Amino acid sequence: MQVVAPDVYYVGVNDHLTELFEGLWPIPEGISYNSFIVKGEKTVLIDTVKIPFVDEFLKKVEEITDFKIDYIVMNHIEPDHSSSIIRLLEKAPDAQIICSNKASGMLDTLYRITDNIRTVDEGDTLDLGGRVLTFYMDPLVHWPETMITYDNQEKILFACDAFGSYKALDFGLFDDECDPDIFYEETIRYFSNIVAKYVKYVKKAMDKLSQLDIKIIAPAHGLIWRKDPQRIIDLYIRLSERMALPGVTIIWGSMYGNTAKVVNSVIEGVKEEGVPMTVLNFSKDHLSYLIKETWKHKGVILGFPTYDGGPFLNTSYYLHLIKRKDLRERIVGFFGSSMWSGRALQQAADHVQELDWEVVEPLLEFRGAPTDEILQQAKELGKKVAQKVKE
Repeated sequence: MQVVAPDVYYVGVNDHLTELFEGLWPIPEGISYNSFIVKGEKTVLIDTVKIPFVDEFLKKVEEITDFKIDYIVMNHIEPDHSSSIIRLLEKAPDAQIICSNKASGMLDTLYRITDNIRTVDEGDTLDLGGRVLTFYMDPLVHWPETMITYDNQEKILFACDAFGSYKALDFGLFDDECDPDIFYEETIRYFSNIVAKYVKYVKKAMDKLSQLDIKIIAPAHGLIWRKDPQRIIDLYIRLSERMALPGVTIIWGSMYGNTAKVVNSVIEGVKEEGVPMTVLNFSKDHLSYLIKETWKHKGVILGFPTYDGGPFLNTSYYLHLIKRKDLRERIVGFFGSSMWSGRALQQAADHVQELDWEVVEPLLEFRGAPTDEILQQAKELGKKVAQKVKE
């Protein structure tokens, strides 16, 4: 039995089986699906888990409640949070579902559940008998029906996908049971992959939550923050403000090795300026990590050849995704090889300028293999981007 606070229990599970979260994002270190039981005179269960783990989940729920559950709070209807609901209702058929109005329609669409549902709105409460839960609507963080639940007694924020992270809870549930730094990079990647498109709604949520006295943050994925909840709040505020670190992310791809020959020169230039740097490859590294590192660092240097008269195809998907995620205000340099059509770098530069990215001139496009002069220019490109980042 895992106790979060007096009469609050953890009944979530770890997932080390899924390779791609949402069918898109690699999770080599797994992920957790966090579910909670809160007891007063009445008992409430907050969120369920992904259906492949329902038996483990139900065993934990039975141990604490013997399935005597009065309410099931559904903060979010995405199946990684909700798909065990039918099996749970078989065990606790009289439990009333508490959810937002939009969520009730989704329960019908996904699971044909229409009975014994109580919809709530902003600021509505649920009295468990001296212990009161308050509901706050959190639309588009990251689905339109999402809400969060606040336990007024223990000051716990059951935050759903806000403040979440990839990585299973193998080292403990809480930030004081492990080194929370091991979740830092996976929190940034989770944010940039899942939540980033909706940053303006995240900012609204941050403003709303700042009015609450929060002692514990219990998200639907990742660590429960009870020692230093302000740390994860501050990180999410910084991420939602796109406040990047003073570093440079170099991402490159090459068809026949000509663009690849320039990469080390770019790296040398960045190194000379002494700023942190990450180097990734369009052909080998998953877009999940490319987007994360671009969100993380202020400077970006993109190297790729011309392909079909435009950017290298893997680069095109990256450019599409940063626009879709609305990743703004970066400093960027470009380099790459072409043979007869030299439009790829300009097309990419035009694309990112729509996002208020500052393009560092010149666009270092060269024909065929790089000369010694091109290699020196590549080094200068790395230095110029790094210098602007330091400014």
